[in-house]
Amino acid sequence: MASVINGTNIVLYYTNPNPTFYFNGSTSITTIGGLSYKQFGLLDSNGVATNFNKTADGIVCGFITDVATLSIPAGTWTFNAFASITGDLISAPRFYYHIYKYNGTTLTSIGTTGSIFFTQLGIKLYTQTFAFPATNLLANERIVIQVVASEITSKTMTFYTQGSNDALTITTIPISIPFGAATNCSFEVSVDQKEVTSQSSAWFKEFKNDVASWTINADGFIALNDYSYLFLANLQLTRQPIVVKFQVDNDNGDGTGTLGYSVFTGSANLSSLSLSAGVEAASTYSVSLQGSGAYNITGTQVTPGGAVVIETSNVMMYQYTATGGETTVTFGGAIGRVCLSVTRGGLEVRTIQSSGAPTGENVTFNSSTGVLTFARALEADEFIRAIFK
Repeated sequence: MASVINGTNIVLYYTNPNPTFYFNGSTSITTIGGLSYKQFGLLDSNGVATNFNKTADGIVCGFITDVATLSIPAGTWTFNAFASITGDLISAPRFYYHIYKYNGTTLTSIGTTGSIFFTQLGIKLYTQTFAFPATNLLANERIVIQVVASEITSKTMTFYTQGSNDALTITTIPISIPFGAATNCSFEVSVDQKEVTSQSSAWFKEFKNDVASWTINADGFIALNDYSYLFLANLQLTRQPIVVKFQVDNDNGDGTGTLGYSVFTGSANLSSLSLSAGVEAASTYSVSLQGSGAYNITGTQVTPGGAVVIETSNVMMYQYTATGGETTVTFGGAIGRVCLSVTRGGLEVRTIQSSGAPTGENVTFNSSTGVLTFARALEADEFIRAIFK
């Protein structure tokens, strides 16, 4: 017995148990207690060097995660950052990291690292570890990290970020990173039937449900976030399972726009992978996935013309229909997020810049303002769809 459901979108995720988060000092996220907190994000902003100075003891700078998670397992966090101190080392100047969770109003301490003592006056890479305890968070809570100077006296400490002096932390925040999406796909569930016909079956065969299996097939697959065909091939080569989220539009046959979407989530193996590339066309992949174990279903609420939540954590899809002539579209709910995919008129945009003026068919997304800028003005009734994380 099999049923095939035609979906509107599929997103594949690589689950990284120890993702690296970057201290992006040029990206402001929020203000807490009068201090501007910068982005503690999965992606390196690759921006110009942004450094923070502090004379005397106290908070040098603060950072806050740009992703939501409900549970962080215990494990070792490793902090790597460049720092320097002026004057001398007589007072044993040092700094440390203070980790909190933040609910939008209150900072709740999780713990502090040990002191990191300056061993020279010039810039140097300093490494420190922290035994992060198992921590549960509410949906609105984020992780906050403060860099705190101690025993500085009248000297000046500098904490470096971005440019040639990236500051980063290897964490235990479980992140499912979307690396691909497709619009032409199918989800199929099959349940083996075991015959149980007996003398009491009244001349009809009888069956009972036995073992179930499920598969997903996708055409026109587009790699997101700079992941490549090689990345997918390596996943298949190393037999690494993939987390799959398959979105189904419950209004396909209804048209009322009130029933919303359902998301099927499960672990699957990449059973086949093919690559096709036409002349001067974007390369696309076709994938077949064999589900492993049970999948689960979550319902999501849709606001027509607004945001569509396509997973329970933090990937959002927005859509916009142009009136004609626009070169910018603002998605307020995408502020502080990373743009993963943009289509205009059903065609995938090849390059999504984070800064600068776009050219050709490319776009630029400003995460701090939520503004998506197009090099070529939109045409009347042109449909735009964008996916953000």
